Amino acid sequence: MLSKPTNHWYIKKGLDSVALPAAPVIVAPLAGTARLHNRGATTVWQMVATKGIPREAQPAARQGLTIRRHFHALDGSVLNLDALRAGDGFVLILEVRADPDDRHQLLLQQGLPAGWEITGRFSAGEVAGLSWLGALSAIDSPPALDDRFAAAVTLEGEGRVARIAMRLRAVTAGSFELPGAEARDMYRPAFFA
Repeated sequence: MLSKPTNHWYIKKGLDSVALPAAPVIVAPLAGTARLHNRGATTVWQMVATKGIPREAQPAARQGLTIRRHFHALDGSVLNLDALRAGDGFVLILEVRADPDDRHQLLLQQGLPAGWEITGRFSAGEVAGLSWLGALSAIDSPPALDDRFAAAVTLEGEGRVARIAMRLRAVTAGSFELPGAEARDMYRPAFFA
C-alpha cells in the first residue's frame, strides 16, 4: 500500500503477516527466520544488518603480514599462562613480518585481559639484563593505553620484521580470556594479521 503524507512517498510492508509502520526507514528486530513482502506497487530498498556475539572465536586471518606472540617469565623461560598468579611479572614479545617487499606503516595491538597491566616498555636494541630478548625494533609511536598495548611501526627494507616487547604483570586473580594480537597497515588496510 502506498500513502503520500505531505510530499514523501512511503511504502507499507508486511513482516510475517504483520504490517510495519509507514516510514522512510523501518527497523524490525528479528529473533529468528522471517519473510519480508512488499505489498506496494513501487520498489522497496532492503538492507539487512546483524549484530551479536559469535558462539565461537573467529579463526585467525592474515593477508600479507604474519604476527606471532611469545610469553616469557623474567628469566627468559617460556611462560605457562595457566600457571600465572596475581603479582607475577612477565614479558610479551610481538613479532610481525611482512610478506611483500613494500613499505608498511603498521599499527600493532594486543588487548589485555582484565587482570593484566603494562608495567614497562622496552626501547629499541638490546635490553640490559635481558639478553635473551635479543634486538628489539624501534617504535614510531607508542600510545599510552591501559586496556591494550599499541604501537606504530614501519617495516621496510630487507628484514621487514619488527620485534617489540613489553613487561606485564598479573594484578587480579581469576580466569580471563586473552584477546588476539593484531597488525594492520594503517594506510592500506588490505594488509593485516
